[in-house]
Amino acid sequence: MATHKSAEKRHRQSLKLREKNRNDKSAIRTTLKRAAALTKSGDKAGALDVAKKASSLIDKAVSHGVLHKNTAKRTISRLHKNVNSAA
Repeated sequence: MATHKSAEKRHRQSLKLREKNRNDKSAIRTTLKRAAALTKSGDKAGALDVAKKASSLIDKAVSHGVLHKNTAKRTISRLHKNVNSAA
């Protein structure tokens, strides 16, 4: 465990950031699953709405440093490809 005052503070900060990152990733995964379920059920309009929301969440995660930009682009590409193919 940290013994210096600054190291203790840095540890507290890292725990808060870790929790925030986990929440962001969880929200992204949830919306991706919702989009997949709507796509599978054939509700293209609903799936497009959820896909747009997921894209927005993913882009925000990139700007906050939670996800790498190429990971985000790949995920968004796959998402929209699946939604658009469900006609």
